[in-house]
Amino acid sequence: MDSAAIKLELIQQLMSIVDDKTLRKVANFFKKEVVADEDNDITDVEFAQFRVEPARRDRGEIKFHTQEESMAEIRRLIAGKGR
Repeated sequence: MDSAAIKLELIQQLMSIVDDKTLRKVANFFKKEVVADEDNDITDVEFAQFRVEPARRDRGEIKFHTQEESMAEIRRLIAGKGR
């Protein structure tokens, strides 16, 4: 399996996690496993911008969709184009 296929499989598995506790465990695993280089390419400003959307979700300003909701929306949009 090539890197792209592995990444896709990981994304699909991550999207299927519904339990917050499990999701936190996965997040903590990545934090421990990813070693940041001394020459970090991401600035503090860029990281803050990256955190904007999850913060808006946490405040209830926007809603993230589950994989199932996203797939249903894509199917609805595709079906609408055929008309």
